[in-house]
Amino acid sequence: MCSSDLSGLDTLTRLFNRRFLPTVIQHETELSTKHESPFGILLFDIDHFKNVNDTHGHDAGDMVLRQFAEILAHNVRANDYIFRFGGEEFLVVLGDVVEDAAFSIAENARKIIADTTFNIGAGKSLDITTSVGIAIHDGHPDYNRTIKRSDEALYSAKHGGRNRSVVSPRSEVSKLSA
Repeated sequence: MCSSDLSGLDTLTRLFNRRFLPTVIQHETELSTKHESPFGILLFDIDHFKNVNDTHGHDAGDMVLRQFAEILAHNVRANDYIFRFGGEEFLVVLGDVVEDAAFSIAENARKIIADTTFNIGAGKSLDITTSVGIAIHDGHPDYNRTIKRSDEALYSAKHGGRNRSVVSPRSEVSKLSA
């Protein structure tokens, strides 16, 4: 394991990796409980990314991942946390956010990604889109529920045609406390 993995950074994108996620989300869960302010999870997945690797090679795919990460870093709030969550999945933890603001942040980033031409080397470029699942923490101490809800919303975005943002329905816990 390289030193970047141990430090919590993804070596390719220089974003946080999954190793650091529990620490950040536990902190956000505690802040949310203490200040009664929700936090949100945005789960981005690059649409048809396998095709990028299969058609243009893994070096091109790596270039897309780095550019995608840079776009996210410039289009979320300064106090938000961005993680490379999986191969072509990125997770953003939005502190102190309500559903409408989370959707707005997700849509802004999604539109910028769709409008950006990605350089893949040798003078070639690609147009890339992303699907986004959005979930607001419902107050339950198990933050994995929020991640699961964002993943379900992401699946809905993909199933609904891709290149879209979908908000997870509020859970029963939040409905009861609302």
